[in-house]
Amino acid sequence: MVNLISKTMKKLVLILLAIVATGCNQNSETTESYVIEVTTFKYKASVNAGDFWKEDAKIKDIYTSKQPGYISRESGYSKGTNEVVVVVKWKTMADAEASMNKFMSDTSVVTYVNMIAAPTMKMERYAVK
Repeated sequence: MVNLISKTMKKLVLILLAIVATGCNQNSETTESYVIEVTTFKYKASVNAGDFWKEDAKIKDIYTSKQPGYISRESGYSKGTNEVVVVVKWKTMADAEASMNKFMSDTSVVTYVNMIAAPTMKMERYAVK
């Protein structure tokens, strides 16, 4: 009798594990789409690196996070190319476009914008499904 209960419990545990595993796979397939915006640029040679990174740290709080459709923002630096990369996630392509259209002329980010060597700026957007 104990052996029968033990076998039944093992079967129930295996069935539950299969259900949980199937449920996890279904959730990963139903992830909502979003947009990744990747911007690279160099800051002007006349700009102090410490001052630039202080301004960069402010951008998320004073501008980007306040825009409709904002998900996240991070930035980094490549010593090899001497470039800054900024990666922002947006809910939609329209949200990303609206933010960038406003960004270059928004008074809250003028100090940061003036630090960027504009001819070096490149931006691409990628749809994630």
